[in-house]
Amino acid sequence: MVRLILVFQLLVSYLAISASPIHEVPFRTIEGKLTTLSDLKEGPVLIVNVASECGYTGQYAGLQILHERYAKRGLNIVAFPCNDFGGQEPGSEEEIKEFCKKKFNVAFSMTSKVKVRGEDSHPLYKLLTEEKTNPTFFGHLKWNFEKFLIDRDGKVVNRFRTRVRPTSDELTSAIEWALMDNKTQKEQYDKVGPPPLLEYCERQIARTMHWQGAPWLMRKVREEEERTSEMVKELKLKPGMAVADIGSGNGYHTLMMAEIIGNKGTAYAVDIQPEMLRMLEDRANKAGMKNIKSIENRYWDTDLPDSSIDFALMADVYHEFSHPEQMLSSIRRALKPQGIVTLLEFREEDLKVPIKPEHKMSKEQVIKEMKKNGFKLSRSYDKLPWQHLLFFQVDTDADLKGVDKSG
Repeated sequence: MVRLILVFQLLVSYLAISASPIHEVPFRTIEGKLTTLSDLKEGPVLIVNVASECGYTGQYAGLQILHERYAKRGLNIVAFPCNDFGGQEPGSEEEIKEFCKKKFNVAFSMTSKVKVRGEDSHPLYKLLTEEKTNPTFFGHLKWNFEKFLIDRDGKVVNRFRTRVRPTSDELTSAIEWALMDNKTQKEQYDKVGPPPLLEYCERQIARTMHWQGAPWLMRKVREEEERTSEMVKELKLKPGMAVADIGSGNGYHTLMMAEIIGNKGTAYAVDIQPEMLRMLEDRANKAGMKNIKSIENRYWDTDLPDSSIDFALMADVYHEFSHPEQMLSSIRRALKPQGIVTLLEFREEDLKVPIKPEHKMSKEQVIKEMKKNGFKLSRSYDKLPWQHLLFFQVDTDADLKGVDKSG
């Protein structure tokens, strides 16, 4: 135990002087040979904790497919057998190796059995799960067959929980991106964008509300439930301002904001679904509003002009961003000096708020993620019945090391 703690402390210290400490963590192969990730073929690495008697053991087949598809292009798969979850890996290394070869014809790298949770967890898994050493994808493992994707520089760039199949679009698109060199990634950024995330800072990213659910946004009881008029008043908008409703949907908030800023102002309605924007435009035309500009943005960029807005609102949408860092970087660029960005999010702390858990955020979580992306809290309004209303400004002194600023 003491030895493991000392090893981990040394590895954390090494982080300060090494660009890729994950590459230098020693582990033993399933044959017993001491090695590190740096001894593998140069390229991205997919690390998976595996078990032979798990309901997800069939994922070995998908991992082998990935190996056959991508190994020649540089992908390394390393499977770490563990007995931590349900005692589902009871066998010896020799038995595990024989089972994997006979049942799935496994040809990718495997290690000796390790622990992946608790104080005795392997130093590599400590690096992967501690917030200090993996600030974007930290968090304890919950079951077998969780996957970490590490780029060729040793940075964890994506994480996939047990239920994400090895051959799923989410995982294969992330692998394809990680296999690209920096030049190709830059060339492809505007065309297809980086791969989406399924979780961020130990938070599950919610699915985007489909445009067919738009009537719910206009429900008659919304004012009673959320006191929207009180919220909009608290935004303290002024005539002539340039504002953006990011994730505008069919314009429930956009039209209210546009009315306040008047004809001398501009309200940008930003949404990824053209159907939502068409509904918004129909509502604006019926109301005779001429100061609204629609932007059908990309998932990873608001596509707002640089230095174009005084104020940005994200009303119950930030938790759905599949590219949170790129989107927040885009918003930073779009804000004028002293500009404000505001998040309205259903309160995770209040179990009485009748919203699915993945569509709620705690105040602490919002502030943590905004701080990580270069924003500081300027004020908050805590009197709404269901939601947090948090106001942020750009923190010019923020350390954005490790944050994807390509957006």
